[in-house]
Amino acid sequence: MADLSIKLDTTAVTRKLAAFRRQISFVVAGAINDLAFQAMRAENAAMSDIFAHPRPFTHRSAQVEKRATKADLTAVVSLRDAQAKYLTPYETGGPHETPGKALLVPADVRLDQYGQLPKGAIKRLAARPDVFFGTVRGITGFWLRPPTLDTKGRPKGGRRGAMNSRLHQNTGLTLLLRVGQNKPVTKRLNFRRRAIDIVERKGADAIRGALQKALATARP
Repeated sequence: MADLSIKLDTTAVTRKLAAFRRQISFVVAGAINDLAFQAMRAENAAMSDIFAHPRPFTHRSAQVEKRATKADLTAVVSLRDAQAKYLTPYETGGPHETPGKALLVPADVRLDQYGQLPKGAIKRLAARPDVFFGTVRGITGFWLRPPTLDTKGRPKGGRRGAMNSRLHQNTGLTLLLRVGQNKPVTKRLNFRRRAIDIVERKGADAIRGALQKALATARP
């Protein structure tokens, strides 16, 4: 019986596989970075679900701090330093982040479109000659001294609530900002859990897609 000899020319395939092996680390790094940016976008988008009216500054809290490379297949998603100062308690628990031990609660002061104190509001109040910081009838905060009266003897301006109306009648003062007790935050950021969820749900597809692209573009 004659022997049957089968021989395949695998030169091209071998070269392509060798080229592909050289690309594997690069491909995996790209997939990891894609996941990192997906996580970053999800973290920033979630701010509107966590807070009522987050400022654009808060919407830019998450960042890809470090990208993966062929030499180091690790990407890092984190909070920017400035935002992390006040957002960390929402991730780890604890009291609100404040300059001191207390919170300043708006009583009769104009807020910005996000329902928060405008930047520099405290310094501007402290610099006003008609405003002082102190305790009046057990309430500590920033107080507005008696305003100028109009022609009918009514105070000009001001948006006094019920408490301020009574205080004004009794003291002539208007409470602008009240010092309140700092309390633990009640909302949760779930920063780590959200990022882990994205990796678990989309990680395999990201790697698979990157490998398919690498195979299709590998040079012979």
